[in-house]
Amino acid sequence: MSNFSKILKSLSFKIFLILFLSILVLFAIHAFLTERSNRSLMETEVKESAYRASDFIKKSLYTSMLQNERENIYSSIKLLGTEPGVEVVRIYNKKGEIKYSSLEKEIGTKVDLQAEACYVCHVADQPLEKLSTKEKARVYEKQSGYRVLGLINPIKNANECWNSGCHAHSPDQTILGVLDVQMSMENLDNAMIVARNRQYVSAIVIILIALIVIATVIYYGIYKPTKKLRTGTKMLSSGNLDYTIDMNRNDELGKLAQSFNEMAANLKKADKELRDWSQTLEQRVNEKTDELEEMHRGMVQVEKMASLGKMAATVAHELNNPLSGIVTYAKLLMRKLGRKLPDEDDEKNDMIEELDLIRSESVRCGNIVKDLLIFSRESKADFSKTSIHRAVERALNLVDHHIQLRSLHLQTDLTLEDDLVVCDEEQIVQALVALLMNAIEAMQEGGQLTVSTREITEDGNSKVEICLSDTGIGIPQEIQDKIFDPFFSTKNETKGVGLGLAVVYGIVQRHQGTISVDSTPGEGTTFHIVLPRERKPNTDNSIPTKHEETEGVSHVR
Repeated sequence: MSNFSKILKSLSFKIFLILFLSILVLFAIHAFLTERSNRSLMETEVKESAYRASDFIKKSLYTSMLQNERENIYSSIKLLGTEPGVEVVRIYNKKGEIKYSSLEKEIGTKVDLQAEACYVCHVADQPLEKLSTKEKARVYEKQSGYRVLGLINPIKNANECWNSGCHAHSPDQTILGVLDVQMSMENLDNAMIVARNRQYVSAIVIILIALIVIATVIYYGIYKPTKKLRTGTKMLSSGNLDYTIDMNRNDELGKLAQSFNEMAANLKKADKELRDWSQTLEQRVNEKTDELEEMHRGMVQVEKMASLGKMAATVAHELNNPLSGIVTYAKLLMRKLGRKLPDEDDEKNDMIEELDLIRSESVRCGNIVKDLLIFSRESKADFSKTSIHRAVERALNLVDHHIQLRSLHLQTDLTLEDDLVVCDEEQIVQALVALLMNAIEAMQEGGQLTVSTREITEDGNSKVEICLSDTGIGIPQEIQDKIFDPFFSTKNETKGVGLGLAVVYGIVQRHQGTISVDSTPGEGTTFHIVLPRERKPNTDNSIPTKHEETEGVSHVR
């Protein structure tokens, strides 16, 4: 029912129905007019034929009537009445008496002059002398159900009639009587019914053929193309922008299909642009999110370093002087024992070793305090255009003896044509030395140390990247995001307290740069330092100062 309802509401069915009703009405009108015209023509032809037959009968009886041969007239009329299609043949006189008839019972009777057959001539005071063929004929239906055509043919008083001695007609009498011939129209009506039925059958066949042709034309010319268009719009609305309508036509529907394909192509292009824009936007959002997270981590790092720097300064001030005293008194006791006790005294040697242990541990504590002071102390950086290659070479010279002691292979790739960067050379050297020492200590059994520089472009700005790579033990993935935190260290307690990379991070941040690490355990580590060639205006240039590698305890005034 749903499909049938859709068919009834479709444009193709409406066009088909309109054409069907139009053809049906036109054929009905044509059939009605044709039947009416044929009936009129056939009746006219029958009337003309009947009049010719009536005239022929009148002329055939003319001689017998002129000679007053009544028996011959009667016999002829009776014989003519037996002809197929002839209902009756009779002759009236001018008074309406039937003088001769093919039906014997009518002879001698008188008809009403006001009857249908007589009324045409006797409607006036004087009977008409001349009638047209149409007025002479009359058609009426008999009780048996078929029609009869009656034709009256006046018998005029010719010269031969009133000159004949056997007639008593005066010359003034114009009409002597009327010949009435009635013929059955049953065969004609049957033939017209057959012709009408044939016409209807032909019309129905023609209508069916026309409907088949129209239905075929509508199906292939309208329904199928519109169905393709409907399918295309459904596919397009469902999101299939690759769907095209294949319709090789030059009419309006073909142009509509071509416009649809162009629209689909434009929508696909626009959709691709929107998707690309969405992906770009998503990528930019992710980048900005990463930047914000990085900034947040940096702020947290700065806050940590600021808080720890204040705490470290307080602790350093409180511990530095007592540690200095312990070292001084330990040395003093060692000298006194050396002078007062003989060298062979085992107890003396044990005491000196214990005092030396006290001194060395106090010195180590002093170095820790010194690192705290370096971490907490701030000074103004001296920024100027500096050769970054020169800073790298200085840092390599400072650690050269460590490289030789470990038998490491050093490889440099310093190929920048323009190596000038606005920076504090001393601080950059300090940061590079700290990273190089970490790399050297990570390669206990030898390896390769690689230092390279290259130019990169970020956000349209030219920057310099310094890469330091080693083939050491690497850094586990789970702690790579913690290595720049203060006091975080992968070394044992005797190697340090984990302030080196925190100081490096602070130096790089002060230079408005970034530092990152790529490391695979067992394969090595690479640090990437990216520095802008020009610094943005910033009044806060204070950073932790360089770590002095001299042994001893600093005094704070």
